[in-house]
Amino acid sequence: HRAFSVFLFDVGTGEMLLQKRASSKITFPNVWTNTCCSHPLHGMEPDEVDGEEDVRDGSVGGVKNAAIRKLEQELGIPIGQLKVEEFKFLTRLHYWAADTVTHGKKSPWGEHEIDYVLFITVSSKDKLTVKPHPEEVDDVKWVTQSQLLEMFDDK
Repeated sequence: HRAFSVFLFDVGTGEMLLQKRASSKITFPNVWTNTCCSHPLHGMEPDEVDGEEDVRDGSVGGVKNAAIRKLEQELGIPIGQLKVEEFKFLTRLHYWAADTVTHGKKSPWGEHEIDYVLFITVSSKDKLTVKPHPEEVDDVKWVTQSQLLEMFDDK
């Protein structure tokens, strides 16, 4: 199925906003992830469905509309604070990951999707409203590239 991953950066500091998934989530609870991930939906207004031409020309307005919806739902970023035209579509990729940490080696839970990768920048994180919804997100933090790399170190 289709999905998207948003990576939101502060231009002034070079930091990226991460979220820690809520402990109540079925898949990947308590895991630090990129800013926001979810799925575009059929029947939404504004439209969240893209055609082949949208992918070819890189416009993918539907996926960008879905990203705005989910950024509000998960992180409390008000609709209108980020604009569709501010998102940069980098690529789409085939992504598969089983949640073996939570559910064991034979986990039936995980992700298997075509993921649209979106980047967006803000001039300053201080100008962005972020009020995470507790049923979706346990914590957020802005990290530099070196801090992100340290998070990958399994000390």
